[in-house]
Order: sequence, then C-alpha cells, then structure tokens
Amino acid sequence: MRTALAAAAAALALSAGTAPSAAPADESPVAVTLALEERLCVAGKPLRVRVAVENRGRASLALHNALLFGAGLTARGADGTVRTASERNAPSGAQQPLLLPAGASLSALVDVAPLFPDLCAAPGTLQLDWTVAGVAAAPLALEVRRDWSGYGARLECDLGVIDLELFFAQAPATVANFLDLAEAGFYDGQSFHRVVKNFMVQGGCPNGDGSGDGPRQLRLEAGRGDGFPRHLRGTLSMAHKADPHSGSCQFFLCHRDQPALDGNYAAFGRIAKGLEVLDAIAEVPCALVPGGPDAGPSKPKQRVTIQRIRPLAPAAAGTDGGP
Repeated sequence: MRTALAAAAAALALSAGTAPSAAPADESPVAVTLALEERLCVAGKPLRVRVAVENRGRASLALHNALLFGAGLTARGADGTVRTASERNAPSGAQQPLLLPAGASLSALVDVAPLFPDLCAAPGTLQLDWTVAGVAAAPLALEVRRDWSGYGARLECDLGVIDLELFFAQAPATVANFLDLAEAGFYDGQSFHRVVKNFMVQGGCPNGDGSGDGPRQLRLEAGRGDGFPRHLRGTLSMAHKADPHSGSCQFFLCHRDQPALDGNYAAFGRIAKGLEVLDAIAEVPCALVPGGPDAGPSKPKQRVTIQRIRPLAPAAAGTDGGP
C-alpha cells in the first residue's frame, strides 16, 4: 500500500487558488483535459498521458483517488474496439474518495499502455476520452507506431547503395516516419531532384520537384549542443519549408559539413556505408532552376532514380541508434 500511495503522491500535482471565483455563465465549473507527454507513441512501450482536473467553482468537488491512475479513461480502436479503465485498475490504497477544493486543480501522468494492452501492443490509431464529474475532456487522438529502435535503412539508387545508421533516440518521430514510408514503398521510383555539390543532395519528393509532401507532418526534432546530432558530411536530415514543423517526407544528405543547419533541421541519421555514392550523386551535371532556392545549378540533367529504400533490422544495420 505504501508503494501505491507513494506513486500516487509522486504523480499528483495539487494546487489551491487563494480566492476562488465563480465560473462565467458560459463556462463549466470543471475543466477536464488530456495531453500526450510522448514525442512518439511506440507499440509495446510506455504511453504516458497527462490527465488533469480543475475545479473552477465555489464548492469543493467530490472525486475519487482512482482518477490519478486513469479510472474512467476510455480507449477506442480504429476497428471499433472500446475499452474503459475502472477504479479497479488503481492500487487498493488509492481506492478512496478525494475532495478537490474550490479553485484547486490536480494532474497525474498515467501510463495507458497497461490499461489497454490489446490496443497499445501493436501499431494503429486510437482515441482517448475521459469524463469527470459529468464533464468530458476533448478527445485525444493517438497514433501508436512500430518500434523502430536500432533499425537502419538501405537506399538503392542508380549510382549505388547507401546504408544508413538512424538516430532513433534523438529523433524518434522523424526516424519512425522515414521507416514507415520506406517499408510501405513510398520512396520507390523517386529521385534526387536537387543536387548542390559541396552542400547537399535532396530527394524523397513524390512530385519530383520539391513541392510534394507525405501523409503526415513532423514536429522539428533538433537542437544545438551535447546530445543533438550535427550536420556533418554524410548526415541524413529532414527537409522542411519555411515552417520548421513542416517536415514530411523529403530528406537530404550533407555532402560536406554544414554547421549552419544545426538546430534548424532534424539530423536523424548518417551514412554508415556508401559515401562514394554520395560523391557520385554530387557530381551529376545540373541545370539552373529559375526562381529556385539555389543561386547555382541544382536540377540534375540526368535523373538519379531512388530504386528503393528499405528498413534494415538491428543486426543488419549494425548500429547503436545514436550519433
């Protein structure tokens, strides 16, 4: 019981207002929210969600301690499966009434994977709903992704084969997106549409000209300093538009060190084998693109086709997953 109560105390943040005021007439006296804590929801791994209740009314609110362990959470799978966590999911020491004073709020970090093991064990989508004191939180839509930790990738193009080491620990969502697309054959038959010698070579556009996107957009996973990969020769990074959070499917390989890109683009891998192929791509004759992003020639005069990109299992990738 002590362990359970200690966990509850660690998970609970309770704050009381000094002068509670009545909620506006068009506003509920109770606010209920759900927020995802993870950068990436991975099948079979912890999936932490922040649950919070705020009492905006003038009177104390009678609740139950089991809320801090996800009681009342409902998960809906894409196939229509519905699961609801009950008070019995909480430790016995937490199954007791809880009084939330007027003007106070509480929050807890709940791992929903043990609550809904069948829905969180495999890739897929689900929606979380939560109702407290008759007030429903805005639904939280989640995408549970495959566990790609330790995986690399093999890129086969007209000019040779490049094996890529991927930095899952530093850029999990970017790596997962890249490998999801690769496994689905998204990159098959595409090209390196932009080539700037001594800078970078760029590919992965479904339109072949830099204007196309994939099925999802990515939050930028980048930073400067220790713990963040740098843009060195052979670095694999995610391209984006003016909005740094608009990365989708296009990627580039640095032909030379590019420190100015650090923190501005998500470096999510590096060439483990095949730097000579990168050099060969960089030597392809190019033409100027009027009004394009480059001052010099950057459009290959001969198509450099990406035949395929496929994930490499950890043993084949031979990587520790970090820079």
